[in-house]
Amino acid sequence: MSIKKIIIIFITILLSPVVFAKDNVSVNNLITYPSVWMSGNLGLGKADNDSLQSLDGISPAFKLIAGYDVNRYLGLYSSYDFIGSIPKNNSINVFSLGFKGNVPIFDMWSVFGKVGISYLNGNTDSYKVSGSLGLGAEYKITNSISTQIGYDYYQNIGLIKSSVGLNQIYWGMTYRFGQVSLPIIKSQKIEVVDEIISDFLVLTRKSYIMSFPTGQSVLDNTDKYVLEELLKVMHELPEIKAKIIGRADATGNGLINEKISKARSLSVHRYLISHGISSNRLAKEWLSDSSPIDLNSPKNSELERSVQIILH
Repeated sequence: MSIKKIIIIFITILLSPVVFAKDNVSVNNLITYPSVWMSGNLGLGKADNDSLQSLDGISPAFKLIAGYDVNRYLGLYSSYDFIGSIPKNNSINVFSLGFKGNVPIFDMWSVFGKVGISYLNGNTDSYKVSGSLGLGAEYKITNSISTQIGYDYYQNIGLIKSSVGLNQIYWGMTYRFGQVSLPIIKSQKIEVVDEIISDFLVLTRKSYIMSFPTGQSVLDNTDKYVLEELLKVMHELPEIKAKIIGRADATGNGLINEKISKARSLSVHRYLISHGISSNRLAKEWLSDSSPIDLNSPKNSELERSVQIILH
């Protein structure tokens, strides 16, 4: 079987829908660099010179690679290859170190090239240092996991008193450490401020209303949350003033309603002053139940048991 036929078989397997079932994976295009990765691969090795009777034609191979990518285009790699039965009844161990370049071509596809030096030795003989070249294609399944097919060539290795080249094709999986495996939704915090500054801008929100339980005037967490928004506006825009109006519903008598509406107004007034707002910027009043916000409000109205703050 020729090297060309073997490459065609591997590409056919790699493009199989069984391998790339996109419905079963989550894909994300944001790999974090620098990146450390490790790859395990199975392949086939073949010597250049078939005329050497002591060399087998094609032998199985195993490749383990570790790498460090400085960025998406350039990195370092080291690898170990075990190739059996070249020469016959023997095996070759290959240790390599070099540079790897990567070029993205589509969202999930990239091609890579390798150049390095390799040291080869066998079970019975030691072979010299060799130069090595490689190229291949990689498909990213997730940020952490990808699959690749590649071709490596080791030049001028000494086998049976002759120098021959060693070809290897391989297919395998790569795992990148420290990556987010699921898709990332990018979000950007946008702060929207009401139009409040200068003579030609008008407030888009001029009024705040906080309701109270019957007979109560103590601020709860919801009230304080509303007031925090108000405080932010008033701190950023010192020309803005506020009018604080305390109200009561129509369930109590006039004396009680006067007292509770005053207590509610003072409660908000004190809170704003305690958080840095000058009293010169605050006006307060209490209307009991004499001036409802909604003339059609029921007698026991949550809307009327409130403090209304009007900005001006």
